[in-house]
Amino acid sequence: MTRESVRAYWFRAALSGAVGALIFVIPSAHEPGGSRAGGFSDERATEVMPPPSAHVAPSSGLFATACTGAGSCVAGGDYQAGSRPAEPVVATQLHGHWSPGITLLLPPNAAPQPYAQVNGIACSSAGNCVAVGDYEYGKSGSLQAFIATETHGKWARAFAPRLPGNASVPASAQLGAVACTHGGFCEAVGSYQDSSGNVQTMALARPAGNGWRPATEITAPASAAANPDALLTGIACTGPGTCVTVGNYSVSASRYAAMGAVESRGTWHRATGIAAPHNATSSTFTAISSVSCPSAGLCIGVGEYAVSPTQSRAMSVTESKGRFSSATEITAVPRGASLHPSTYLLGISCSATNDCLAVGGGRNQAGHSVAMYMTRSRGHWTAAFLPPPARAGTGKNDLSALYAVSCADRDDCTAVGYFNDRTGVRRAEASSAR
Repeated sequence: MTRESVRAYWFRAALSGAVGALIFVIPSAHEPGGSRAGGFSDERATEVMPPPSAHVAPSSGLFATACTGAGSCVAGGDYQAGSRPAEPVVATQLHGHWSPGITLLLPPNAAPQPYAQVNGIACSSAGNCVAVGDYEYGKSGSLQAFIATETHGKWARAFAPRLPGNASVPASAQLGAVACTHGGFCEAVGSYQDSSGNVQTMALARPAGNGWRPATEITAPASAAANPDALLTGIACTGPGTCVTVGNYSVSASRYAAMGAVESRGTWHRATGIAAPHNATSSTFTAISSVSCPSAGLCIGVGEYAVSPTQSRAMSVTESKGRFSSATEITAVPRGASLHPSTYLLGISCSATNDCLAVGGGRNQAGHSVAMYMTRSRGHWTAAFLPPPARAGTGKNDLSALYAVSCADRDDCTAVGYFNDRTGVRRAEASSAR
């Protein structure tokens, strides 16, 4: 595929360097800048252990999380032991305690040393989850999508989904996000290369009690370039066959735009471009990265856009009754931000009251990109930096970001991401604030 993987998307969004995974459990996190936000400074990180088979201390990271109740979550990402390529990993939290991560078994055609990662994760109930991502296969190391299913707490070997009928041979695809309802319906979204070499978006569903259907193409926006080179990184569903997905696509060789698509009654309508705020500059990195639907007929997405060659800004968009609004600039910045904070958002989770918690990063006074979260209440956004764990790096190693968030209820949320330790070594960490 000509388009970067979802993994590369996350890394580039966070101005990535050598970083390690973080998990933050954020009860009552809807008060950034207030007493609750200040409470994070007293927390100490706890390592999320790598798979027991990792004899060399690995670097690791988490891109996705899903919670089914207070202290009950699952997270997915990757880890890399020594000089080996990254492998997909999932970790489970029960009663507030995170177990060591486990390596997902990839499809039989995976390369001997696949570069693989979990990009999205969702659960219909505790112990019954779905993880999606991509891996390398074949001698050429082509990228392929995978789906792994957890049933009653046991993860089965991942498999490659059936792609749309016009997919290229050999296949090239990836899955960026998945959503599930309490009834057991799940839907995943991603992209694939068609027989003409163009990168298109796709979706595939698993009706409750049935297997995964073949993927179908989501038609690119009318303004897309001949090669849409599109990427989907977020999906939310309010019922079977009723979903919203977001991402970005190519308008020209040097310009990308945010996009969204709506599924109703099991049919995906043509994707539409989402207009950036008026102060946006032409950029290859403009996207709505994540979406959450607090109620049927209302969804809120977040992402970023460029305001200069060196500065990005967080933005939000609403989808109501099948229509996307123009994106709106989020001007909120954390206390302690630099003069040019360069904020971005990569994940969002909303409650039934339309309150939302979004996560990403921003530039601090030292000019480093560090983890940040924003809350939305009554349509108003506020922002705060998340204090790093005690072993976090300083100086050139001062780098962190949050990539995904899941709220079991309004006052109990879990966010996942990365940070550098003091030596620049990547380590998986967990931090709780109660």
